[in-house]
Amino acid sequence: MATHSGGLTARDRAGAPGPSPVRGRSKVTDEIIESLRQDIVTHRLKAGERLPNERELAQHFGVSQPTIREAVRALDVMGLIHVRHGSGAYVRGDSAYLAATALQTLVQIEQVSIIEALDVRELLGRETARTAARTATKEDIAELEQRLEELGTIDARSTIEALIERLAGFQLAISSATHNPLLYALEAFLVNLLLQLQIRALSKRGVKYWLERSREFQNDRRKVVDAIRERDGQRAFEAMENYLEHQRRVFASDKELSAMRLSDPKAVLAVADIVSVARAG
Repeated sequence: MATHSGGLTARDRAGAPGPSPVRGRSKVTDEIIESLRQDIVTHRLKAGERLPNERELAQHFGVSQPTIREAVRALDVMGLIHVRHGSGAYVRGDSAYLAATALQTLVQIEQVSIIEALDVRELLGRETARTAARTATKEDIAELEQRLEELGTIDARSTIEALIERLAGFQLAISSATHNPLLYALEAFLVNLLLQLQIRALSKRGVKYWLERSREFQNDRRKVVDAIRERDGQRAFEAMENYLEHQRRVFASDKELSAMRLSDPKAVLAVADIVSVARAG
């Protein structure tokens, strides 16, 4: 649905198939939301594309502009579009943000614990490493090596935020090497969630504590990278399993972390941070 300043779309004006005008007084807004959602998920409205303005949409769907405004607000909350004041509404193309907004409510309603989140991270992480051993390009492997080296050279002059960014970067470089956007979006949420929860819960422990924790896992990371580089899927699976099991032992031994649930105040703030960062990205 390529927009033009003179009307809805070139396709609509030419009589090509477009979203059917919504009629009836019942659930009109929901029907408009679903019509536009379908256009977005089927890429008839592409990432980065501007939606027609309120007047054009109201004319197209045969409803009032306040009804369109309500539908647009809902799509914004859903993460499917981004409203830029003074410019219009644009289609989002960020799967990480969409996954984060969907999972944010789920993990809090179900009162998921940090250990349960780690369970899912382990399930995904093992298969991610095995898949990456098959699908990683030379560029992916070079990225992994660089990320690993960066973690090995970080020192006490660094900030906690810089260290956390490198930790997330390493883990997500493995996920990126699978070239599976759904897997990447799910892991991005879980990796950032687990790291942000640690920052919130353990922020008073200082850079030295975080450096020691990071170095404790460096050998585990090296084994994962070696297996992926050598295209050994089973060894990559086992190396990641050991890496994440090592993390589990550390989490479980920390009473403050292991007792935390994602509905706790600190966890709510951590999840909100992830959604906010993903939205800004």
